[in-house]
Amino acid sequence: MSGSDMRARFARLVALGTEDYLIRYANKGLYNRALKEMEKGVSVQYDFTENEVICTLSDDTICKLTDSIESFACSCPSDKICKHVLIGILDYRRFAGSGDGLSSENEQDADAKHGESSAANDGAPADSGSDQESETFGLDAAADRSVEAESPVLDFGWLTEREISELVSPFSPSRVEEAAFRLRYVEELEVREGSLLVVQMKRSGVEVAFTDTPEIARALCAVSGTDGEMYKLEALLRYRAGKGLNDSDALAAKLSKVEFPPETLGEFRDSIGELLRNGLARLPHSFADRFELLAIAARSSGLPNLEREARGIHGELELFFARHVRFSARVLLSRLSRVSLMLDALESEIGPARRAQLAGRFRGKYYTVPRLDLYALGAEPWETRSGYRGITYYFYCGEDGGLYTYSQARPAYYEGSEFDFSRHYRERSPWKPDLSMKEASSSMLSFRAVKVSGEGRLSSGGSPVLTLTERPAAESFDFGNLRASSFAELASEPVQVGLFGGLPRRFKLLRAAGIVGSIYDRVAQALKFTVADAAGDRLELILPYHADWSAAITRLESGRGLPNGDEFHIFASISEDGVYPISFLQGNRQLNLKLDV
Repeated sequence: MSGSDMRARFARLVALGTEDYLIRYANKGLYNRALKEMEKGVSVQYDFTENEVICTLSDDTICKLTDSIESFACSCPSDKICKHVLIGILDYRRFAGSGDGLSSENEQDADAKHGESSAANDGAPADSGSDQESETFGLDAAADRSVEAESPVLDFGWLTEREISELVSPFSPSRVEEAAFRLRYVEELEVREGSLLVVQMKRSGVEVAFTDTPEIARALCAVSGTDGEMYKLEALLRYRAGKGLNDSDALAAKLSKVEFPPETLGEFRDSIGELLRNGLARLPHSFADRFELLAIAARSSGLPNLEREARGIHGELELFFARHVRFSARVLLSRLSRVSLMLDALESEIGPARRAQLAGRFRGKYYTVPRLDLYALGAEPWETRSGYRGITYYFYCGEDGGLYTYSQARPAYYEGSEFDFSRHYRERSPWKPDLSMKEASSSMLSFRAVKVSGEGRLSSGGSPVLTLTERPAAESFDFGNLRASSFAELASEPVQVGLFGGLPRRFKLLRAAGIVGSIYDRVAQALKFTVADAAGDRLELILPYHADWSAAITRLESGRGLPNGDEFHIFASISEDGVYPISFLQGNRQLNLKLDV
């Protein structure tokens, strides 16, 4: 490869070196310093070799450049891109335009030696040269000037033409999974194409610039570190989605690889078959241990859902052998049926995403969302039969129409352990020290870099930035499908029912015209409200009694704090046995029924 080849390749880099291009690789301050140095008279002498360009600055600094801005060496102390590198790129247009760049010193020496050789062989003077040689030299110089004058032809087609699995292969599955998770949030893109293809994500306020080199790692982003890598991936996926490409199946195949030994599923089938053939009365007590071993095998095979079912079957069999009153043959048969169906599905061709869903996860994953705006809907205290107590806070995201939660929970079965609902309700939030959870439960929260699980649970960890913005009145905010305009919608709304069990618990924001009446049902130990909507339909709301919120029930029973005669909203959970209100919302006021006393 000759020096003229290097000159052509370097000229392409110079043509790419627009202000935006160089600032993205360096920074604005460095770029301006390079321009000032050139204004003061600093110039460059270029010498082209086979693999590099030796730039000698008039201040005696020497830079060795290549056809890539990422590959350089400079005699100055800096180990990063410096102003001398930028000067070497910027000053080449002056150098080439002046005519000094038509040949380097090495090439001139080579020409001189060639001329001496010709003179010795042909008897012609060394400095005369042949007409053919002069014509060739002139063509080479013209070609150089043409390369310098024309903008290089750039091809960013690799962003959409290459397979997504190939593009994301340098990144770990967890990073790709997090970037794919962010796509559920709407993001406005602005794409600019020049020497770089710039994808600006306006809502996040981040720009990613892709080069025509088909590598995501070569993309430029002002955000450094792992966050910058995440933005590069997100920008790629959003750009491809904007071009109409659906990468969900390909990404699922990469992220959701569920590989399990067939013998594990075979052992499950054999054990279930033997249990059903012999019946419970003939089973030896040691048979329960077999399902404990199967649970261990399922965990080793990466099948957490199957592990949980195996442990559940083991627990039911232990109850049976102990003749415990809590043993239920119906529950055992339900678990056995669920496992059999799960085995059939895992062995069938249902696709990698559904297979991963069946396999389950050992623990929930949290992903960093750059921006999340949440409308607080209320707070609900609860207590489980297993001895856990807590408060769950509910938020609505208008961007994706999703319901988000944050829970404070503690085990209360240890001696001396307690969970005071009132105290925890008023304690400071984990995201903003001067904000209490009570205030957060009725505010408009705008998060930056908050961690969220796939199920919509907010994390208290990380370092999110939280600001409170003006909260619109409930009547004017768009709650999407969460809001039911009439009570009749509850009966007509389609409900997705699981294969086992009853109707799932769901949440709705109900629009009510007023409260018709209330009564405390001593038999059911619950305060019951009757509310009506604009169409005149009536609905009963159930608020079960609990000693910890008895004061709130007494206040509600007397009518204090309830919405006035105007329209209001009810945020409620709906289950098979009734509608349970969590909060009342009217204008900018919000009443968390069990907690606001």
